[in-house]
Amino acid sequence: MTPQCDHKPVWIGRIAISACAKCETVEWLSGDGPIDHAEAMAAVFGTFDLMGHLDALGAPSPKVLVYTPPRRQLRRYLDAIPPRVWLKAGPHLWLSHDGDHLLLATNHSLLFDNMTRGA
Repeated sequence: MTPQCDHKPVWIGRIAISACAKCETVEWLSGDGPIDHAEAMAAVFGTFDLMGHLDALGAPSPKVLVYTPPRRQLRRYLDAIPPRVWLKAGPHLWLSHDGDHLLLATNHSLLFDNMTRGA
């Protein structure tokens, strides 16, 4: 953390997201304190639809998974995260967005398989 960091939690339902573009990290919180990133991401972005994957340039992995909100109103969930910067969301997992799509990147093959299962 640096003096330029901006760690202000944004609440979405029962989950708070504290995302900082300066230190490129995301912290996930609940009313009881820190929460597992997988549980938090499922609660916030679990209804988003996997559109597919893209070959990536400038991402932390060679492929990026692209998700879209099922309803236009849920795009506001992306506002809790700084756009167009890769943030470390958990072990082997980074996220970003372009204002319309959630982008997830991992270089861990098992995690990639789990995130695309059933799609």
